[in-house]
Amino acid sequence: MNLRKYTIILIALIPSFIFAQVAINVKDTSIVTPEAHFFATFVKSFDHGLSLTFEEEIRSAPSHRAHTTIALGYAPIPYLNIYAGYTLKLYGNQGWSDPNKYLQHRANFLLTGQVKLGQWNLSLREGVMLDGRTGKVDKRIKNQVDFTLRSRLQVVYSIPETPLGIVGKFEILNTLNAPGAYLNSVIQSLPIQGNSPVDSYGQYISELRPEAGLQWKINKQNSLTLTYRYNYLYDRGINIDDITGNIKITNKYTTKHLILLAYKFGW
Repeated sequence: MNLRKYTIILIALIPSFIFAQVAINVKDTSIVTPEAHFFATFVKSFDHGLSLTFEEEIRSAPSHRAHTTIALGYAPIPYLNIYAGYTLKLYGNQGWSDPNKYLQHRANFLLTGQVKLGQWNLSLREGVMLDGRTGKVDKRIKNQVDFTLRSRLQVVYSIPETPLGIVGKFEILNTLNAPGAYLNSVIQSLPIQGNSPVDSYGQYISELRPEAGLQWKINKQNSLTLTYRYNYLYDRGINIDDITGNIKITNKYTTKHLILLAYKFGW
């Protein structure tokens, strides 16, 4: 198969993913509008297992976000990679022309182990993500910096005699420092409305990300990956009445259907 045929295959798959999302959304009115995430990643490899990564991510409506990441990687042995990166996040909740756009900062520290078994490539990634808010926050409700544990299993099957691969991923995000711990230590005596005690809110699983799709290795330097992700998000919120001082604990469940298109260039 030539380059033209592979291009046609990838383009033809896009409507199938979109229509699948629409069908799911009709059945469940609680699901938000589908989103598309676009990635462009550039990786420069150096001697002694070092690498430098630059990545740009754009998220469509309703998120309207742009993430710019720079990271340093180190592979002390072929099947282990250590990664440290910084991301500048731009939020435009009302669209790209939103006059109230704001910035946040993120740091990622990741450890990835991988093994290749014939046509299969298996990897397990563990890491910590720190999200820092700019400006002042009410620490009874939000943290200045959120700590999240990230755990991802990835499987790639390379189809013999083709540049195509089948990709499967599953990632769990675990919130480590929800602000309930702060409330418990500072305003423990205030009345609570809800079924759960505040002191149990410091840690919980906040996101599940099953994902599947196709990977196309165009050549040794270029690759393109198209996947579908079902995003399940759970958020425990805390509202404080300014008049009575009462605390109300809320639970919010959100599901999203995402199309991810990622281009990678490595040299």
